[in-house]
Amino acid sequence: MNTPLSGSNSSIPARPVRDSSPRRLMVTTGVVIFAIRDWTLWVLLREGPWGPPMRLVLSNETVTEAVLRTLQAVLLWPDEATLLQLKAGWVEQQVYVWGSAEQGAAVSLIHSVLLRANRDELRPNLHRHPVPSLRVQWTPVAEVESGQRQLDPEARPVLEMALNTLRSEIQRNPELVLRYLADMATPHRDSIEWWRQETHTALSKETRPLRALREPPSGDGTLTLAEATLLYRAFFPPDEQIDLSNLRRRFLATNTLEPLDEERPVRGRELDWRRVSRAYRYRSRSEGH
Repeated sequence: MNTPLSGSNSSIPARPVRDSSPRRLMVTTGVVIFAIRDWTLWVLLREGPWGPPMRLVLSNETVTEAVLRTLQAVLLWPDEATLLQLKAGWVEQQVYVWGSAEQGAAVSLIHSVLLRANRDELRPNLHRHPVPSLRVQWTPVAEVESGQRQLDPEARPVLEMALNTLRSEIQRNPELVLRYLADMATPHRDSIEWWRQETHTALSKETRPLRALREPPSGDGTLTLAEATLLYRAFFPPDEQIDLSNLRRRFLATNTLEPLDEERPVRGRELDWRRVSRAYRYRSRSEGH
C-alpha cells in the first residue's frame, strides 16, 4: 500500500471503518499427503512449484473438518482410509481466494497425512480439478530433497515441516511401520507399474464417483522383520545412518509381534524376490497387548 509522504499537500481520502479492517480472519488448512509406492516415499503436491493443497476454513467449520473437506476434494476417500494424520504446526502463508479479488496473509495449520497401504483406488483428480489450487500430482520425496523438483520458496518450509513431523513420528513409534505392513496386501507388479505410469502422464482418467468404490481388502496381518526394515528405511534419505540391529530389537520390543512357525517371501525392493524370512503376525495393543 502506498503511503503519502510527510508534508505532502495531497489529502487522504476518508475510508469507512469496514474497509480499513480485514473483512475476516483468513485461516487455511494445508494438507501434505504422503504414500509409500515401490518402497519409496512419495508426496502429493499441487501442480507447479507451490507445495501442498490448501483450502480456506469456512466460518461454520472447524480446522479438522476443513482437512477432511480438502482430502475429499483431492482424493477419492473411503471411510477409514487414513493411516496417520499429524498436526505439523501453524505457519503464515499468502492466500489468493479463487474466484475473487480477495488476497492477503493467512494462518495455515499444516497436517501431515500418511495414506494406508495399497490404496490405488484413492486416485487423485490429477489435472481436472475445477479448483486450480487442488490440481495435484505425485512426486518422489527424494526428487524434492535432491533439488530435481523445484518448489516455491514459500512452500518448501511447509513440506519440510510436514516431512520432519512424519519422520519424527516414525522414529519415535516404529510400531507404525509394523501396522502399515500388517495392512499391506502382497503387491501385484502390474498395479505398481500402472501407478508409476499414471504419475508421469499428462492424461487423467475420469474420476469415478465415491459410491462406485469399495474399500480394498486389508492385508492378512503377517509380516517379516526384513520387510519392516526395508519400509522403515523408505521414510528416510538414502544416506541416513540407521542402526539396523537396534531397529529390529525395537520392533520386537513393541510386544505386538507373534512369531509364526513359517517363512514367507519378503516384500520390498529385493534383488532376489525369492528371499524368504520368518513370519510374524501383528496384533495391535487394542487386541490384547
